[in-house]
Amino acid sequence: MTSDATVRQRLARIGCALLLGAASTALGASGPADPYARDLLILTDWFEGEFDNEGQVWFERDPLSATPEAARHERLHTLHRRIEAPAFGEHVFYVEEYRDNDPAQIVRQRLVVFRSDPEAGGIRMQQGFFRDGERYLGSYQAPEQLTRLKPRQVQFLSECDVFWRRVAGQFEGRMKEKACVFGDGAKRRYSVHNLWLSQSKYWRVDATYLVSDGSRHVGFPDDEPHQLRRAKRYQCEAQFGAPGSDRQKIEGLSLHSQGGSFTVTRAADGQAFDVLMREKEYPFYSQRPDFIYFSIRRSGEQRSVAYTVNDPRSRSLGVNFDDMLFYCYLEGYAFRERYDALL
Repeated sequence: MTSDATVRQRLARIGCALLLGAASTALGASGPADPYARDLLILTDWFEGEFDNEGQVWFERDPLSATPEAARHERLHTLHRRIEAPAFGEHVFYVEEYRDNDPAQIVRQRLVVFRSDPEAGGIRMQQGFFRDGERYLGSYQAPEQLTRLKPRQVQFLSECDVFWRRVAGQFEGRMKEKACVFGDGAKRRYSVHNLWLSQSKYWRVDATYLVSDGSRHVGFPDDEPHQLRRAKRYQCEAQFGAPGSDRQKIEGLSLHSQGGSFTVTRAADGQAFDVLMREKEYPFYSQRPDFIYFSIRRSGEQRSVAYTVNDPRSRSLGVNFDDMLFYCYLEGYAFRERYDALL
């Protein structure tokens, strides 16, 4: 997950790049100006991180939404990690995605490359398929293993490139119409891969249609998108035992804000606890604010034994109940910030 400090550094680099570009133009530097240079930097900065549609899944399952079961979306969690892979270009990402909150259920693995394409009228996104995908699973956590990746190890289909353009305060990406075609005979079909990206949201439509008659083969009615939100990553620890005693301490735990969870076990009695974090956007109420919900439950139960409700900008969260202490802090939080930096 991208930390606040990293974002500030990147924005500073963007500003420096723009100043240098303006200075070069003022000095009469040769070569045509790239009208998408700035958009390319912003788009790739927003693209990095992790996203989850747990909020959409929760909403569609709520009886108040009246969403038919056939129209409910599955839970997706997608990881976009910027990598150094010089053989492919400057703006390269490793993408890994899983369903149902289970990292073992991988549904998407890509090498994604962005570049400005003025002739196409925007930013081109190439999607590469690994010829030996198993070898690179988990590269989100170990990007260094992709540094020496060679073009022969990845297959790109130019017909399936996505073209992005800025629309107001966000970006929209689409394939060329009916260009990404695959399959044989009656099952020959074309792909629709539409995307919307803002600083906090990543929405995506994945569907296929039969070439023969244009009927939908895979996808949701009306191309309803998966509505993923940017997740913030928190580092956590758990403690069990009375204060002053030899407390059991479990460190190195990680949790994300879009329905992230982990399970820990109290050694004294073998009781397992599920820890859950949800950043809520309430669709039904006009008065209630958005918030982060931090909950502790006995494994297998829906009722919380302890929970706290916090401002979504919270950098640290904690619950102290009975002999238990659970504490999380936002990844990248320095703890030593000046007062004026917190305003």
